[in-house]
Amino acid sequence: MIELLLAPHILAGFVALGAAGVAVAAAKGSPLHRRSGNVYVLAMLVVTITTLGLVMLRPNAFLLGIGIFSFYFVFTGWRSAKQRDGRARAIDVSAAFLMAVTALAMAGWGLAGLLDSVGKDRSIILLVFAAIGLSMAISDLRDWRKGPITGKARIARHLTRMLGGSIATITAAVVVNLTFLPQLVGWLGPTALITPLIVWWNVRLLRPHRAPDRKQRMRA
Repeated sequence: MIELLLAPHILAGFVALGAAGVAVAAAKGSPLHRRSGNVYVLAMLVVTITTLGLVMLRPNAFLLGIGIFSFYFVFTGWRSAKQRDGRARAIDVSAAFLMAVTALAMAGWGLAGLLDSVGKDRSIILLVFAAIGLSMAISDLRDWRKGPITGKARIARHLTRMLGGSIATITAAVVVNLTFLPQLVGWLGPTALITPLIVWWNVRLLRPHRAPDRKQRMRA
């Protein structure tokens, strides 16, 4: 039974990785960008569902938490693109609470693991992802209370979350295939390398456009 779930799990992971690359390379808002983005979301949904199935057959709370964490990025990024009015629905709030509860459980497990003499690397990984997931869920709930997320903020949210989901996909590929890497490097390396680029992109997107000064207007 596990083999039956592993095949679509691995295939969907490869499809997600390829679709993410196409979506990033395509012009934003173009038909290719939208279609590849939809393929990516569907592939990640298959990855998540098969992960849940694998966890049920072979219980692994670590992978369950990471799976929920990864899909929350993709789900919120997809919802940001679909909900053009920027208003949260019940499904969005429910997902945020699920992410918050999952993050707290991951944090508790991570802190407990630090007290043991083994498994400290995994505990650190759990604590890092728990901190990111909890801050993300709290930020979402706070922003929704303030009002709709529209304009550049909605676009930034969409692309940031989808890129975050892409980091999760890359991380899975690294952990599975580059087994010679230390555990911390495999799990946290892609996040450490790509997150600064996401922050830089957000700064560029959200910074206000400066009006041309008087000399520039006179030259024009």
